[in-house]
Parts: sequence; structure tokens; C-alpha cells
Amino acid sequence: MSKKILVVDDASLIRHVAAKALKEAGFEAVLASNGQEGLNVLEQHEIDFIFSDINMPIMSGMEMVRRVRKNDKYRFIPIVMLTTETKMELQNEAKELGVKAWLVKPFNKDKFLLVLSKILG
Repeated sequence: MSKKILVVDDASLIRHVAAKALKEAGFEAVLASNGQEGLNVLEQHEIDFIFSDINMPIMSGMEMVRRVRKNDKYRFIPIVMLTTETKMELQNEAKELGVKAWLVKPFNKDKFLLVLSKILG
């Protein structure tokens, strides 16, 4: 049974490229365009891993991570930020929230899949 990966990003191109890379690598991709949609997806699917952007409308990726970590049902899902942000303060905040890794866009398919496979084991 393939792992179900949630990709949360307001850029449709990033969601499309990530979904394609995940499917080619044997994963199932579930997509959301902001943090609120990401939380809704978590209620509807058993998600094994989350990739999330930070800067999105409606709910940011960081706020979504805070809410995921407060929910006993989802708190241990591995999360990786996939963002254009490079600020150390944001990276430190994410690390304190339990984010496993920080990938800076532009999207790199090989690095994306390598991080995923290392964290999933």
C-alpha cells in the first residue's frame, strides 16, 4: 500500500509538479491550496507525510503546522516545509514545532524525493 503524501501550496504549478514526482515514485498525492484546506484533507484522509509552503492565503503553512501539532491524531505526521523563505527565524520556529526539514524553492524533484525517503525510512 502506497504512502499518502499531502502537498499544501497555493501555487498550482508546485502542486502539479510535486504530485507528478510523487506518483512516479509510487506515492499517492493529496493536494491542498492553503493551510485550512490542508487541515480539511487531514480530516478526510490518513496522511503519512506533509509538504507545506509557508506563505499562503486563508491560512499560512506555519499556522497549519501549529494546529497539526496540537491535535493528538496528527501530531506525529512528519512535516517538511517547501518554501521560498530563507529566514533563519522562520526555520528555527518551524524546527521548534517539529518540522523535519526545510526545502527552498525552486522545486528540485530529486532532493524532494530524497528528503521524503530519508524521513519515511
